Amino acid sequence: MNLQVFSEFLLYTLIYVAFAWGLKLILGLCARRVYEADDVIASGNLAVGLRHSGAQLGLAIALMGVMSGSTAADLIDDVMVTVAYGGLAMLFMLVSLLVCDKLILPGIRNTEALRDRNVAVGAVEFGLLTGTGIIAYASLVGEGGGALSSLIWFAVGQILLVVLVLAYEHLAHREFNILQAVAQGQAASGLYVGSKIIAYSLILKAAIASEGRAPDLVGQALEFTLFALGAMVLLGVFEWLVDLVIVTSVRVRDVLAGNRVSAALQLGIAKIAIALILSLAIL
Repeated sequence: MNLQVFSEFLLYTLIYVAFAWGLKLILGLCARRVYEADDVIASGNLAVGLRHSGAQLGLAIALMGVMSGSTAADLIDDVMVTVAYGGLAMLFMLVSLLVCDKLILPGIRNTEALRDRNVAVGAVEFGLLTGTGIIAYASLVGEGGGALSSLIWFAVGQILLVVLVLAYEHLAHREFNILQAVAQGQAASGLYVGSKIIAYSLILKAAIASEGRAPDLVGQALEFTLFALGAMVLLGVFEWLVDLVIVTSVRVRDVLAGNRVSAALQLGIAKIAIALILSLAIL
């Protein structure tokens, strides 16, 4: 790596640091009526730490999409494009928190729950913020280019992600009320839901970024839907296999009902791993 390339990497890292600092300030301002973020994190509040960590990780992933998709002719133009789309990525992070509060975890006051050290809510927010960054990565890379294209693909991905999570919560409720468990602070349920969100996001990212994009909008929508739904079916099949072979001593329902954090974490990471492999198959 020569000095010029190394200098450019340092510049883009500084751009990320600036956006990360700005996002930290905005998150702190949004929660100030309930808690002081720096104080509660310093006191060991893991739930709030998970929200902020997910936001920083999601932002970094989204900015990778900005940098990968830029086609500017020179460094100055490239930096300006990165800054402009970095602001859009920050907006995506904030929108995802609103989505989590109103749709993913309805009936739970997320900020108050985090103040009260509800790690389960923090884990779900971490998953959604990271997943938002993954979807934003694909929408910002986009072959079509432009802010409007990025907004459309992000909105489509976010809507489908919410639909998938709500469908899972509804199906899970037949055996175990996972939303109630998250509200009660059962970390195993929060980890499990958060990991499923990341897994779903990886599939949606691959569907958005898949090659062979149809020339018209209707064809693109159909292609995206077929890719996403087909991959989700495969993900469901492999998740069932994972549940059978990874944690063999108990059922998933028993893992969640017993708040067995280590088993839930193992299952969750296994699902993310499966989604990673499947997403490569789609691309």
